[in-house]
Amino acid sequence: MLTKTTTLNSYQAALGIKKRLTAPMRACASWAMLEEHDKILDMACGDGALLSNLNDKMRLTLCGLCEQPQQARAVREMLDDADVISGRVDDIPWRDDSFDIVLLPTGVKGEVARRAIEEAFRVLHQGGQFVMASSHVQMNESGLSRRELMRVMQETGFTAVSCRKNLMCGALVGFKPRKEKAE
Repeated sequence: MLTKTTTLNSYQAALGIKKRLTAPMRACASWAMLEEHDKILDMACGDGALLSNLNDKMRLTLCGLCEQPQQARAVREMLDDADVISGRVDDIPWRDDSFDIVLLPTGVKGEVARRAIEEAFRVLHQGGQFVMASSHVQMNESGLSRRELMRVMQETGFTAVSCRKNLMCGALVGFKPRKEKAE
């Protein structure tokens, strides 16, 4: 079924018009410590705007997770080289230690937030970075405060966990520790 949104998105894609990033997406893009050829996972890639924006900036291996299969199909068509599949943030279908950076540019609630953080930790390489961004309002509505989300990240194993704020959006950033070498 065609909707106004579907028609507008098709029209914009045909004209090559880039979709605008939301404040949480901009927070993820600005706090992610990207390097050429990093493998990135957008845990909630939606229409692919964040992946498209990152793709324009440097050579990256892009992966995305969409809740709806038709969304995943549309993003794959827009970004030929991206590996975008349908799935849930609390059950990521990639192997352990697969990504350099994992981004979560949308708010998630309660137990789903806990599982999403655990899944992000699982799929990150050692030394990998997790950036979880959300508007201030969404963070408060999630059922978990920023402090509680930071605690969950630390309990999961993330180190150097911090909260980065600006006027429109906050971001929680953490790193999966590197294993120390035995002497």
